[in-house]
Amino acid sequence: MSAEVTLVTPTFAKDLERFTLQRESIERCGIDLPHVALIDHEDLPQFESMPFRRNLRLISSKDVLPGRLEARRAANRLRRRDPGYWLGYPNIHGWTVQQLLKLASAKVVETEGIVCLDSDTFFVDCVSASDFYAEDGRMHLYESSDDVDAEMGFWTCQSMRFLGVRLLGLPITRYTHSPVPWSRSVLREMLAFVEARHKKHWWDAILGDEQIMEYSLYGVYARHIDACKRHKPVKNTLCTYYWWPDQTRTIHEDIAERVRADRSKAVLVNSNIGRSVDDYRSVVRSMWRSPGC
Repeated sequence: MSAEVTLVTPTFAKDLERFTLQRESIERCGIDLPHVALIDHEDLPQFESMPFRRNLRLISSKDVLPGRLEARRAANRLRRRDPGYWLGYPNIHGWTVQQLLKLASAKVVETEGIVCLDSDTFFVDCVSASDFYAEDGRMHLYESSDDVDAEMGFWTCQSMRFLGVRLLGLPITRYTHSPVPWSRSVLREMLAFVEARHKKHWWDAILGDEQIMEYSLYGVYARHIDACKRHKPVKNTLCTYYWWPDQTRTIHEDIAERVRADRSKAVLVNSNIGRSVDDYRSVVRSMWRSPGC
């Protein structure tokens, strides 16, 4: 069953510490799933020397993105006074790059199941492919409506507009969860749908609309275009979130209790809230459960 799912993490040097914790959690919890890391090309040497490499394949962004997009990505890492900065102009910022890498992951992943896993998520218990599939064989589609703030609602609405889904009468749904299961077949069909609708390559269509978020885009397509033929909508019970800054103030006191109450197997500590991995690494290591699914 484990061969039917591949974990996919887009990452770069600034997230190396988070990614290393993620990798350590995978091995300490006995997770036996293939894992592909999509890495900014110039950062590859730093990842090649990291520990916890079992079942891990490192792939350069140069081998995933087309040359012209890779040039724009690389140029964003340069200073404006560097002539190379302008050769790749307009540059593509890191957050957008990671979205493009996830969307292009079907190019390098061989399994039908793709589980997107950002660097700020780690495991506290073993997971297998069965955690991401329903009994009827469809992949899970994580969606929720009781935890949607204005920003997440906006991303969903923008994806509906981008894909031509009418908003009238539809609820606002959140698709920005972690991890995020994708079907490789649905992903490829979605990108072909985008190209047919916008009359350009999918990455040009997405880059031409700066308000598209990959998880919302996929969720809207799976729900409203593919009509859940290959996904079963479920609530994400796999992960406990530390999404907001005020939540992390008590992470040492309440993480074990929250994970136990949620019965979760993973934890997300949002990288944008300014907490170093050193702030919570020790408490995380004390929580890892007996390895093996």
